Amino acid sequence: MVPAMHLENTQRIKAELILIGVTVIWGATFVVTQSGLQFISPFLLIAARFWLAFGIFAVLAGRRLLEISRVTLRRGVVLGLFLTISYLAQTAGLQYTSAARSGFITYLFAVLVPPLQYLIARRTVSLGNLLGLAVVVAGVLVFSAPGAGGLNRGDIMTLLCAVGFAFYVVLLDRYSLQSSPQDLAVLQFGTVAVLATVGTVVVEGFMDGTVVFIPSLALFWAVAYLGVLGTAVALGLQTRYQRDTSPVRATIIFGLEPVFAALAALLLAAQVPNGHELAGGGLILAGLLISELWQFRPRLSEVV
Repeated sequence: MVPAMHLENTQRIKAELILIGVTVIWGATFVVTQSGLQFISPFLLIAARFWLAFGIFAVLAGRRLLEISRVTLRRGVVLGLFLTISYLAQTAGLQYTSAARSGFITYLFAVLVPPLQYLIARRTVSLGNLLGLAVVVAGVLVFSAPGAGGLNRGDIMTLLCAVGFAFYVVLLDRYSLQSSPQDLAVLQFGTVAVLATVGTVVVEGFMDGTVVFIPSLALFWAVAYLGVLGTAVALGLQTRYQRDTSPVRATIIFGLEPVFAALAALLLAAQVPNGHELAGGGLILAGLLISELWQFRPRLSEVV
């Protein structure tokens, strides 16, 4: 019994450390994306990064692609659909709202994960995780300082992104326990690539006429980072290791993304964090520590 629990804790700690690494990679994508968008339109950039990630995983999968079951195919497409909703809605919303408001509203997916985790996976949430999650959400609010004002069209689009990512996180937890994570990864990458390409043609091509593509070395490196590290590596690792922890704990870890984004901006673009970013980052780290250390708190019976 004890060795089994020790093994489970070891797997969980390993998974959560890897998810922190994933969040580090995601944190740098903001600066890289800003650089890339000088040369390419948003939907086309999403399509490019996911086609690259799909190509990498398709080569790794080889003939396994021909042996994927219909059940796994359906699961991968469903995950890809929610991932597409998240990426396209957030990208479209950024045209009408600020980056700070977008960042905070996107992280509101954290509020949806606990009830969805219970409704879909029948997994309860510990008090420590709920407290940690609340502190992290407060930290993201302080960090992003989204400001006042009513909801605009961009905010509503970004709310759709939050809903989509909440479903993605919870369904990934369930599906990755039932199907091969590698199969799910290649399927969801392919789904996003196809749907983002359709979005590029329909929205940026026919509806808005805003397709932009200016070949450059900077664009090459941006797509390479976003496609290889930001998508193939980061989402591939999330697909594999999130199942070894809980959706809520993973969500708390993802709250570190704005902290790592600020560090990347400091290192790569010399953007110095301000006071509310430092305070928000401190709250986010505190929430993470509450979630991690809650299980080690002294019980009342032990104190008495």
